[in-house]
Amino acid sequence: MQYRLAKHTLIPWLEARGVLPKPANVIEIGCAEGGVVAAFVERGTTVAAGTDIAGRLLTDISEPIAKRLGISVTFSEHDVIGEEPLPEWRGMFDVVLLRDVIEHLDDTAAAIKNIAKLLKPGGVVLLTFPPYTSAFGGHQQLLGTGLGSLPWVHMLPASWFKAIVRRGDPLNAEEVLRLHKIRLSADDVMQSAAKAGLDVIDQRYFMLRPVFRWKYQKPIPTIEMTGLKGVKLARKLAMEVAILLQKKSA
Repeated sequence: MQYRLAKHTLIPWLEARGVLPKPANVIEIGCAEGGVVAAFVERGTTVAAGTDIAGRLLTDISEPIAKRLGISVTFSEHDVIGEEPLPEWRGMFDVVLLRDVIEHLDDTAAAIKNIAKLLKPGGVVLLTFPPYTSAFGGHQQLLGTGLGSLPWVHMLPASWFKAIVRRGDPLNAEEVLRLHKIRLSADDVMQSAAKAGLDVIDQRYFMLRPVFRWKYQKPIPTIEMTGLKGVKLARKLAMEVAILLQKKSA
């Protein structure tokens, strides 16, 4: 799923914008199994890296998969908020990727500030995420309950929603409550980017997300609603936001 999304959606977008050199230096923050960065390696990279806060995932799954496929990726356990970037990675990358990661980070501004340090002049950050106000932006489906399967249930009054969370899967309850506190929006990301010295060079908004066709293995169409990006309500209700940020050239 990660690989296919990168190959069919993320890479073509960067190529169309003329911001993906070949070969390129690429790093994915919150890379999980490494499928997205693997697609970029296949296209052509000089340096490919992936970080995740879950070090065990990298050593037990990501690294063995990459080795088996003959893909050269450097994986590193890293907390993008609490830790400075590795010295050797500063100013190295043409592209930094965050797919469905930024909405989970407690301090958006600190994360983007650290991410900006990884970029070469003219380098870009590509972020995708569901805004909190979208139908399932609270990740309430992780609760595994009937109420948790309802769209916008996370927008109920806080006391009501917390009562629903307490009845759900305790393994995911903490993360659902964290998202409820963060409540990330597209405007939040763009404000944090401006503070970090990054320009917004493109935005895309989706009613139905590109990843759905592979996630659910069904012919679900991608429905884009970028033409409505000037309407605040549309930005809030979009099921996916994709934002492309660029570091000013020296």
